[in-house]
Amino acid sequence: MKKRTTIDLLILITILVFVNLVSINIFKRFDLSRGHIYSLSKASKNAVKLLDKRLVIKAYFSKNLPGEYADSRRFVQDILSEYQAYSHGNLKFEFHDPADEQKLKEEAQKNGIMPVSMRVIENDKLEIREVYMGLVFYYQDKIESIPMIKNTQGLEYDITGKVKKITSTGLKKLAIFDPNKNQQTNVSTPQDKLATIRQFLSESYEVSSLDLKKPVEDNIDVLIVAGIEDSLEMSQLVNLDQYLMQGGNILFFQDRIKTNIQQMTATPINSNIFRLLATYGITLKTNLVLDVQCGQVNVQQQRGMFRVQTPVKYPFFPIINNVNKDNIIVKNLDNIQLVYASEIDLGNLSNEIKFEPLLYTSQASGESSMPQLDISYLPFMNTDLRKLLIDDPKIVAGIYKGTFISNFIDHKKNENAVGSTSSGKILLVADSDFIMEGTGASVQGNRDFVLNAVDYMASEETLINIRSRETQFKPLKEIKPESKKFVRWFNILFPSILLILVGILHYRKELKRRKHLGELYE
Repeated sequence: MKKRTTIDLLILITILVFVNLVSINIFKRFDLSRGHIYSLSKASKNAVKLLDKRLVIKAYFSKNLPGEYADSRRFVQDILSEYQAYSHGNLKFEFHDPADEQKLKEEAQKNGIMPVSMRVIENDKLEIREVYMGLVFYYQDKIESIPMIKNTQGLEYDITGKVKKITSTGLKKLAIFDPNKNQQTNVSTPQDKLATIRQFLSESYEVSSLDLKKPVEDNIDVLIVAGIEDSLEMSQLVNLDQYLMQGGNILFFQDRIKTNIQQMTATPINSNIFRLLATYGITLKTNLVLDVQCGQVNVQQQRGMFRVQTPVKYPFFPIINNVNKDNIIVKNLDNIQLVYASEIDLGNLSNEIKFEPLLYTSQASGESSMPQLDISYLPFMNTDLRKLLIDDPKIVAGIYKGTFISNFIDHKKNENAVGSTSSGKILLVADSDFIMEGTGASVQGNRDFVLNAVDYMASEETLINIRSRETQFKPLKEIKPESKKFVRWFNILFPSILLILVGILHYRKELKRRKHLGELYE
């Protein structure tokens, strides 16, 4: 009997060991969360399945993390285990705590993982503790790192992005034409209004600047044109046109109205870029859109002896939550900030061009148009914007596809000139502040839009779903003032009425029970 028990125990141990060995490479997680944000997406699985050489990830994590970060180590370990399971043995990870080993500290810091000082209250004492929370990726002779993981939200996108970048034989190329920047250097400076966007795009693309005075190179996959205020030289217009004619993809972030918020002035931009766009059927109205869902400006007001800052809703700063849910670029995005945007006019669209809208203002919109372009905040102070803004939604961003006809075809001067294309695309956002420092570039929704748009135009859509499903902001829908009153009283009265009804039902049930007991013992 004892021998039989020993054999059964050995068989059980063997089965458990076998199951654990198999589970290393056969992995399945049941994720019932919205958007499946706690399991790897198909794009991430494919990224590691395609590995043909060993990729090693070193996680430098302190064991004595503060309470609010205590679960981060466990989360990172779980997600790396899932990556490893789908990599067919080509991805390995290991955890290190550099706290007590000088060699590990030097190794971590050499690869960009710097310690961060955090305040920790432990045993009723305030301590300053240095912690490590970073990842380093080693692939052949390449090294990439994620220096700090303070928030696990979006970690999958960061890891998959690093995997794709470090294993790629060559990044796709993106060029930026910023007419307000010195093109002599590609290095971002404090005056570079596109520094943030350049930094984010450089994680996935080889980013360069150009002045359009020479033809755009054939290997440029996407061209960003940001904020033209003056007319361009003829050579610049021709080169821009020919890039499109050769199947290029262009993102325009373009104002129609030039504004100065300090002086509260607004004037139309007179540039020949609008004549070029008009030849493709692309037109911006000479107006500024207004939206009841908007940002605020701080207004100084005199209160007795003091001047105080008072926030005022300013509908010239629309917050966009009304997006085209059928388009992968924006279907999961919210909280996109515009600053003095104009409306896209579809009146001149030709039959050869198809337009797909991306961003709309809300159901309570308006416009300020010529000849009175008044951008003062005074009309909106102490005003119910819903009574003032009663227009339908206005389109402020969209994609143009189809057959574009060149406006500069001249075979006598240039035998290589291309007269038309059906493969190029133009994505237009009617606001250049959308990607500028100090305005739109600081908004998470704007950055996600730009990254998604570039991925879409460059046919690199694998990461869009990962980035989009990590979006946290889910705003409540605006309701009318009369509805607010109903909701308020409903919340006050309904719980009390419900409690009274439950009490009455319970009382009647108790009476019925007593009556039944009385009948049994009579």
